[in-house]
This record gives sequence, structure tokens and C-alpha cells, in this order.
Amino acid sequence: MEFLITGALNGNEERLKGLLEVSGADISISLGPLNLKKPLILRRTWFYIHGKEKDYEILSKSDGVDIMSRIFKYKGIYFCGLSGIYHPQTWKFTRQEWAKRNNGKFPKKDTGYIFAEDIAALFATFQKLKLERVQIFVSNLKPENPIFKEIIKTIKPEYCLFPSDTFKKFKENGTKFIGLEEATSFNGKYIIHFQEKEK
Repeated sequence: MEFLITGALNGNEERLKGLLEVSGADISISLGPLNLKKPLILRRTWFYIHGKEKDYEILSKSDGVDIMSRIFKYKGIYFCGLSGIYHPQTWKFTRQEWAKRNNGKFPKKDTGYIFAEDIAALFATFQKLKLERVQIFVSNLKPENPIFKEIIKTIKPEYCLFPSDTFKKFKENGTKFIGLEEATSFNGKYIIHFQEKEK
């Protein structure tokens, strides 16, 4: 069983199609931003975490699943992520609180940021499922980010994938960290092999 994780698509949806065809992976996850020029229809289950997208409406019309801050299970493998990008202020507030700080209206330009309820939702689901750890965690956050560190400490992923200017691979406290370049790069993809844990 294989999981294909790609770096940011940045409008290069043909790259994802090609990688899926060659790899034959069971599950694919793309980091953001995707910046699609038109809805991406793959007619299969594929996942992504959005970044600061140019057009969220085009993305919403694609047949991919936005991981958001949810946890998914496939044949005994738990994978999750945190959609959005880091802002030094938004993560401390809920969207409702943020709107209040902006004259009662949520600023459209802040759509792609991570807010407090996103992090809380991930932690709540993890606790509800009574998991010791997840197998895969993906996000647009970097390892030095305080939110990133807190999430890793809590959900203890086996693999953690994030965007990076250069390919990175290191292990720390039982987690394998992989920094992916953009999807068009040779180092913009990573395949993880798992034994099926259950049918």
C-alpha cells in the first residue's frame, strides 16, 4: 500500500496526474498552494491541504478532498493535516473573534490562514479517536514554527511532510520529517509504503 505526497502544485496539475499514473499509489496528498487554473477532476479519491490560493472557488469545484484539520483512516493507516498557512496573529483567534477585530466582517484576504479552531479541531479528533499516534501528518508549516512543534508533540506522527526550498529528511523523537520542494521538482514527491493493518 502506497501513499504519494507531493509538494505544492502551483498550477502544475499535469504533474500530479503523471505521478499518479506512474506510481499507482493508493492515496495521494498534495501540499498547497495548488493555484489551479481550472477545477482538477481526477475521478479518484485524492487529498490536499490548501495554502494561500489565488482562487478558492476553482479549488472547491475540484474532486479532491481538503484535509482541513481532519483525521482520515485507510486500511488501518491514520493520516491527517492542517490546511492553511501561518500568520503570527490569526492562530490565536477563532474566525468569529477575528471578524470582530475587523469591524464585524471577516476579511476575504485572510481566508487561507490558520485559525485557533483549526488546531483545536485536530486535537479534539485525535483525543476522541483515542490514538497513540497518527502515521502521516502534512502541513504548510515549517519545523521551527511554534504551532508545528505543538502538533508534533501531541499527535506524534510517524511521518511528517512539509514544504521546503530544498529536500530535507531527518528523524527526531520517532518522527521522520520530510521537506518537499515544489511538485515539478525531482525532489517534490515522496512515496511511503505501508503494510495493510486491516481490511
